[in-house]
Amino acid sequence: MTLRELDLEELKWLHAREMKEAFPSEELKPYAAMEALCQSGLYHPVGAWEGDDLLGYAVLWESPGGKYVLIDYLGVTASRRNGGLGGQILQLLKEQFRDWDGIIVESEAPDGGEQDPLRKRRMDFYRRNGYAFLDYDCILFGVHYAVCLCSPNGKGTQAGTMEAHKALYRRQFSQWAYDRYIQIPRDPEHPLQPPESWAEQTTLPGLEERKEEIL
Repeated sequence: MTLRELDLEELKWLHAREMKEAFPSEELKPYAAMEALCQSGLYHPVGAWEGDDLLGYAVLWESPGGKYVLIDYLGVTASRRNGGLGGQILQLLKEQFRDWDGIIVESEAPDGGEQDPLRKRRMDFYRRNGYAFLDYDCILFGVHYAVCLCSPNGKGTQAGTMEAHKALYRRQFSQWAYDRYIQIPRDPEHPLQPPESWAEQTTLPGLEERKEEIL
């Protein structure tokens, strides 16, 4: 299995055929947002291939400083799930970024609801593959995430991770949008807002004139 970056047409197909089925709408960016991020040069959709067969994928978001990368999405194609391929993709990414300080993951945090068993299994998956959960979590568009890190070169720190994590979102969003949608780290005293999907952010009342600030 090898990793190869996807072009925009391949990303569009992946988004429509695999990612919409695999991720809740409030967690999945619309294709247009992904395309805009790709144009920044810091957002890279990668496919895991065996010959001409796409087995899985990772969508990677580089921090502006270049020492950390966020796995924005990780998945195995529907026909190949439950075969250990997700862990193999993580190992390939660790090798690809062996000189980097950190690979960051946002994993949806348990909240006492019916989805907790699934969320805990996801967290255990990352632990088994060498990721350590940090002492801060975050809120993105009303969704609560735990944050974990794998440091391929052993130089990653919690402080460095948090700064790189903030920089990703601050570079993409205006201060107004960042303050509305992003909490890194999560403020326990701040009430958790209802989830708002990425698609809704341009149609909420009063946001029409601020589209250019958000995307």
